[in-house]
Amino acid sequence: MNTKRTRRAKFRDYGIISPLYDFAFSQIFGNQENIDITRAFLKTLLDIPEDDYDKLTVENPILKRFFQKDKSGVVDLKLSTKSGRIIHIELQVNKRANLRSRILYYSARLIGDQLHFGDDYNKLHQVISIVICDHELLWEEKSYINVYELQNNEKRCFTDLLKVVILELPKLPQTEDSAVWPWLRFLTCNREEEFDMLASEYPEVEKAVFCAKKMSFIEKWRNIQFHKNLWKVDERMLFEQARIDGHDQGLTEGRAEGLAKGIAEGRTEGIAEGIAEGKIEGLAESREEIARKLKSRGRPVEEIAEDTGLT
Repeated sequence: MNTKRTRRAKFRDYGIISPLYDFAFSQIFGNQENIDITRAFLKTLLDIPEDDYDKLTVENPILKRFFQKDKSGVVDLKLSTKSGRIIHIELQVNKRANLRSRILYYSARLIGDQLHFGDDYNKLHQVISIVICDHELLWEEKSYINVYELQNNEKRCFTDLLKVVILELPKLPQTEDSAVWPWLRFLTCNREEEFDMLASEYPEVEKAVFCAKKMSFIEKWRNIQFHKNLWKVDERMLFEQARIDGHDQGLTEGRAEGLAKGIAEGRTEGIAEGIAEGKIEGLAESREEIARKLKSRGRPVEEIAEDTGLT
């Protein structure tokens, strides 16, 4: 199996939403309405009492913070059983640094979060952390299923309060070899016909396949509605931009037209004013010329002033 392929995209090339898409995974396995799917999956993997599944409840995945500076944390899926046992399911599609330490940290937090001030330690319930990896985490192991517990070198259990189960999808064989195999194969399906063939051969995963198809339809409808709304927004933005462009163009043309009109009116007023001033200046010059001629002929100054209007 190609370990470098990416299943993070919402849809396969053939239209079915990927169960490894975080939203799809949480809706299939972390929805109380689909708790029978989760119960069927867990029964193939865990050896806990049958009646403990009678009350399987989806819990708040946010880890408690007792102090402001405490590190926050959110697990992918947190469940509780009838006896109070906590089952933590974590989906890791992409490789993360220090993932082993992170798994242990979350598991320890889920143990510690059970007690309140004054509670006895005997109130602690077992925490089972199931980690599904779409990459190889345990390079030193060949099996795709690995279970870790607190034991000594003689395989005697120190306590059953903590158990870690690692499932590595790239190591999954092509043919069934365990009860959990159909569920992990469901997570790795690529084509719609693969989903259908798996559901027909393994009825226990039929509802999970139905949920994946249903979410694919809903997600496609949402995608269509999103693009319709986006088109409407784009259309409104185009109209608004056209209005703004028209306003700016009109303002520019108006300024140009006003400037041209002002220049024309200015020219007309200048010409008229020049003519008037020219006439006045010409009349004054004529009177002065007449006065000089009259004076050269010996006319008295008083008479010249009276005849020309000069002073």
